[in-house]
This record gives sequence, structure tokens and C-alpha cells, in this order.
Amino acid sequence: MSHKDHDLAGSLAAEMARQAWELREQFWVSERVAPAAAVRQAAAADRGLIILSDTGDSVYGGAPGDSTVILRELLAQQIACLALVPVIDPEALEAAMAAGVGAEIHVQLGGKVDCVYSQPVPISGRVAAISNGVTVNLADRGICDLRRTALLEVGQIRIVLLDHRSFAINHPILYTHLGLDISDAQMVVVKTASNFQFFQDWRKGLIRVDSPGMTQSDLAAFEWKRISRPIYPLDALDNWQTR
Repeated sequence: MSHKDHDLAGSLAAEMARQAWELREQFWVSERVAPAAAVRQAAAADRGLIILSDTGDSVYGGAPGDSTVILRELLAQQIACLALVPVIDPEALEAAMAAGVGAEIHVQLGGKVDCVYSQPVPISGRVAAISNGVTVNLADRGICDLRRTALLEVGQIRIVLLDHRSFAINHPILYTHLGLDISDAQMVVVKTASNFQFFQDWRKGLIRVDSPGMTQSDLAAFEWKRISRPIYPLDALDNWQTR
């Protein structure tokens, strides 16, 4: 690369940075909805599947998949429509597997890895189904080993327990392989802020839930320990320019 090319690259980088700074407020425009309001909206929606995107617990983004924030709201509001919820919790799964289909179990569910933004929720439910060793070939994703899963019935809520962060956590196969029909549900919690296409055949609406967690969108909610300050958007800055 010639010296002239270096100058051009620097000029273009500076121009892109200036444009990003000018548009900085637009980057923070959000349509996220608080968990309680999100559940109310989904429950009141017309017939069809509403996707509740758990943005703070995005497994595809590195979160543990054991947040109980939306689940707590579903329980608190005693929803009357069918809701599908995935939770990664090896301890609760082990209890369900040991009890067997038809048994009632009482567990402290979720909130074990991410115990900062959510806490375990007490659950009493019936083990409706269990599976072990199911392997599926997901289109464009390849072979996926579901390993062990269990289905808990808690009122109108159907909770699928997993012991690992399988790609299938946000795929209909998680529910259909346990005997559920997606068309019967009014809402499904997905542990991702994107990749909603797998439920496209049933989707009636989408609500991006402003849930706290390791992948939450509110950067100010994190405790920052190793970062140079001041920095936008954590600090109010009146100006910025390239050196």
C-alpha cells in the first residue's frame, strides 16, 4: 500500500467517525418494552403467535439462557393463554428427569448463572414430557444435539428445560419434539435479539422486551471497571473529533 493510500484510508476513517458522532442519538432510539407491559400486550393480542424477544438474555450473544425476568411476569400476571418458555437449568432438568413424566416437582428455576440481573423463581409444575439424545438437522445450521430436555406444565405456561446452550433453544423444534403444537400458543419467549425467522410461519407480532441481563441494551446498567473515561454514551460529551 502506498503512502497516498494510507492518507486516503485515514481520511475515510475520520469521515465515518464524524458521521457516526453526528448520528449518535439515533443509534439509541429503541422500541423495547418493559417486561410487565410486554406480557400484557402479548396476552391481549389477537389470535396468533407473539414473539417475546428476551434481549437481555440472548444465548446467541453469549448470555447463559437462565434469566427468569419474563417468566416471573408470566406467572405474576397469571396469563390465560398458552406461553412457551425455554430455560437452561441443569439442576431443574435433573429433578424433572428423576421424577419422570406425570410427576409434580418443586424447584428453584433459573437465575443460577446470571444471578445479578435475575434470581431463581420457585416453580411447582407437572413433568409433561422428557427426551434424551434427540439429534436434528436444522436447515442452514447443521446437526444439533438437543441432549436431554424436559417439559414442565405450570398453568398455561409450558417451560422447556435444557442443560446447555443449544442452538435449538430459539427454534420450534425445541417444543415440537416434546409434543407441542406451535399454532396452539399465543406467545413464545426467544432468548435472542434477532433470528426470529424460525417462527415466521406462526408469527403475528414481535415485542422486543427491555429485559435486564448480560446482553441488555442499556449500557449504563452495567458496572464498568476497566474502561477509559469519559466515554460516550456513559458520560455527557459536548464534542468529539479525530486526532
